Amino acid sequence: MSDVHASPKGNAMKDEYHISSLVVLHRPDATNTLKAFVDLHAALDIAVQGECRCVMVCETASQRAVMDHIDALEALPGVINVSLIYHHVEPRAVMDDVVQIATTSQGTAP
Repeated sequence: MSDVHASPKGNAMKDEYHISSLVVLHRPDATNTLKAFVDLHAALDIAVQGECRCVMVCETASQRAVMDHIDALEALPGVINVSLIYHHVEPRAVMDDVVQIATTSQGTAP
């Protein structure tokens, strides 16, 4: 059986970096459960916390890992829904590139 993700240089999935944004709708009493879950999963971070919803950032090495985190969040008591709002993929090697900021003739960004 062949791996559909294989490339001549190896498994292409290992060379990816996935950045996702999730909106989690939850009951107010689930806030502490969500925070505890995030504390146990280095790939997750709560960016904004509200009374009944929060925005999470998820950084993983594969799309499957993003979906696994969504499934696990949805299974938590008090979580009503998890929506994937944003998903971006970059080759892992690009993540170390230095970003050049364009400047105007006066030395400030536009």
